Amino acid sequence: MGKNQLRFIITILITFVATGLVYKVNTMDPIRNDKFFRFPLSINDWQGNEVPMSQWVYQGLETPYVFLRNYSSPSARLPINLSLVWFDDTNYAFHAPEACMDTIIRERETAIIRIGNSGNHEVVKMIVEVNNQKQLLIYFFDVDGFITTRQSMIRLASIWKRLHFKRASATFVRLMAPLENDQAETMRVLLRFLDDIYPILPEYTYTDKVRTGKI
Repeated sequence: MGKNQLRFIITILITFVATGLVYKVNTMDPIRNDKFFRFPLSINDWQGNEVPMSQWVYQGLETPYVFLRNYSSPSARLPINLSLVWFDDTNYAFHAPEACMDTIIRERETAIIRIGNSGNHEVVKMIVEVNNQKQLLIYFFDVDGFITTRQSMIRLASIWKRLHFKRASATFVRLMAPLENDQAETMRVLLRFLDDIYPILPEYTYTDKVRTGKI
């Protein structure tokens, strides 16, 4: 068999598999996540409260699984604003997070940070302005333990799970804190909060934790 024939066969197989996956996704029922809103308001010495959101936020995100909360701790000088947005593999409606942030973006770059016990990962780090107050913000996507900042990788991770006959879901994780004079101190508080919440995040967002039954 020549190389051209082999390439042709591989292309046909990939197309066949992709077509099957698209059809399967289009005919699957959405995953119901009854645990999402049970994400704790009390986490170690952090205490949170809900921040109301407008209806247009839900309409823009195209998912009911979203919350915005403020957390504070007596041992942390700065409060943390946490946003979680959860999608299942029938509705990856993610768009550029910057497009729906009600902020003025002053700086944007990527940074490498340690996330829980999963090692070092790239996150997006931004300095934004909210009501004339500078804030330090970081965000990333978590696809059942696979961490990325790229929407294309969310879909690839989902396809990989589908090839193993598994469902998938993704969570947008965004943390923000007031930025005064010391950016390093603000980042330290953000990372401390992330260390506290990340071990419990899977229980409320990972597909195998929130879903029962077969594909």
